[in-house]
Amino acid sequence: MGGALERSSDGERNGKDRVVSSTAGCYGEMLDACVACGSHEIHLWRTKRSPYADDLSSHEFGIYLCASCGTGFLNPPPSLSWLKSIYQYSGHGLTEPITLSEILAREARFPNSTVDAERMAYNADHLNHAGEKTALDIGSGFGFYTRALRERGYQTISVNPGQYENAVFKEMNGDEPLPILLEDFHDGGPFGVVMMSQVLEHLLEPDRAVQKVASLLVPGGALACAVPNFNSLTVKLIGTRDNACLWVPEHVNYFTVSGLKRLLENNGFKVVKAEQISRIPLYGLLRRLKAKGKLASLIEILISHLQAPFGWVLNLLGIGIYINIYAIKS
Repeated sequence: MGGALERSSDGERNGKDRVVSSTAGCYGEMLDACVACGSHEIHLWRTKRSPYADDLSSHEFGIYLCASCGTGFLNPPPSLSWLKSIYQYSGHGLTEPITLSEILAREARFPNSTVDAERMAYNADHLNHAGEKTALDIGSGFGFYTRALRERGYQTISVNPGQYENAVFKEMNGDEPLPILLEDFHDGGPFGVVMMSQVLEHLLEPDRAVQKVASLLVPGGALACAVPNFNSLTVKLIGTRDNACLWVPEHVNYFTVSGLKRLLENNGFKVVKAEQISRIPLYGLLRRLKAKGKLASLIEILISHLQAPFGWVLNLLGIGIYINIYAIKS
């Protein structure tokens, strides 16, 4: 949560060992309506197996599709207890601690969370018509978004259950997030800005989460939200082999622009800005190609030149990698 970090296949295999004991009760109750718009026009789209189960054939998740808004979601979803067993360590797929210097080295080589945090904090601040300079960073990750908000003069509260991210957050910002899920946050607010980067796709009941966020904002306050795009080029090309948007079971929901707008507008928000953000995933591409040495350097140079036009074309066609949406509390 709190920005994308590319995940390694080795990390997924190690993660299996950590949480396999939690998967006996891995499923929740079957859903009969879309998690975004509430439509009952839903049907099975594809199935995908979880990498965390000892018997993979018995831990396969159905991905359902809404005919009304295009949203996808796991059905039945994973149980809350299983998700908590994963997120107590990391929301980024980490299976061991990581240092701030490692994160900053990656950012220097391939800017990702830094630019996303600065852009979203800037937009949220300018759309905050209430003028209330307090902010809640939900799923605060490594701390880039909290840092960007503080640089704009906001007093912040951050919540994030992952131990590994929270240690990096403390290195970066000097304090620690509340080590809890949004469901367990009760004291604080009202806020002028709520930041939710790479969070809603993780939540079992996104409608209740959005309702709660609305209750935490002052009238005229701004919500800044980022999620993977279910209509992205990668999902269209490789289907369930995609492990960015369709990261099972951590990602429970798969939003389209239409579905996310309807979710927000049905729960007390007016959507004022929607955009798509794309970048070529450098580290993931190098792993897939098993590129090292001079070949890896050449690929990195090519990506640095292709990044901007690649993203512009994808975003123009509506098949960008991420969705950024900004909404005002009505």
